[in-house]
Amino acid sequence: MFSPEERERAVELYFTTPMTTAQVVEHLGYPTRQCLERWLAMDSRYAGHMAKPIIPLETRRRAVELVLGGMQQKQAAKQLGVSVGAVHGWVRAYRKGGMAALQPKNRNSAQGNKPATPVAGRPQPMMMTRRLCAAGSRNWSWRTR
Repeated sequence: MFSPEERERAVELYFTTPMTTAQVVEHLGYPTRQCLERWLAMDSRYAGHMAKPIIPLETRRRAVELVLGGMQQKQAAKQLGVSVGAVHGWVRAYRKGGMAALQPKNRNSAQGNKPATPVAGRPQPMMMTRRLCAAGSRNWSWRTR
């Protein structure tokens, strides 16, 4: 566990410098990136920063073109300023469903003022809940909504 002072130091460092969460963790040597992101999520100054930006269709299309043209996914990702995992996912989606599969999906109701509706037949998202174990310690567990 971290003291309130350690938590505040990490959060303040994030807000007062141009460092990313990963850079703050590397600089301080604590906590994990995920832990810092939880602390940030509790801070009102961080509201709205947790969602990943939607990468435009044109960037997705260009990444697929580069890879299908013979470029390595790592090189295409670097050239376009996106992650290798994103490029890999777009190429896989394109091979499975064509250009229509590259369309950005509505991830939450704040994007585009459209309500996020569950799709029939698709499993509901998982959420973290706290539960009390038999031994009395608190652990995190996954459950479906």
